[in-house]
Amino acid sequence: MAASLPSLAPVRDVRSSRRRFIRYVAAAASLATAVLYFGIGAGVLVVVDVAASDAPGMFEFGASAGAAFVLGALLLLALDHRGLWLVGALLQVGVIVMYIAVGPQRTPSFEVWGLVIKALQVVILVALAWLTVRPPTRVRAR
Repeated sequence: MAASLPSLAPVRDVRSSRRRFIRYVAAAASLATAVLYFGIGAGVLVVVDVAASDAPGMFEFGASAGAAFVLGALLLLALDHRGLWLVGALLQVGVIVMYIAVGPQRTPSFEVWGLVIKALQVVILVALAWLTVRPPTRVRAR
């Protein structure tokens, strides 16, 4: 019997490609969240009854939140750093908790766009938690 030769096909790192896929999913959710926040800031998506509440600065709110999520998407696409993902996950938890805490003080308390954004943030949070718990693979030099 002839000895089998090692394959010349490139070795595919399944763990690395899974991490990349999860980063891309989180980046897509982050970009979708940014678009919704920009829509809120532009007044295209209405999330509070401005006449019934003193909700000044929707443009500033939507623009800054949208910009933060664009930055998050860019970081997800460019880097793979567990410490960064931990900070991002903690920020997501904070934003979700604040939405729930502030909801009863608004009119309406909870609205469709806010809930869609929170659902997207849960996707981002789960992805960031997974990226934080599972370390990236390191390639050793031979």
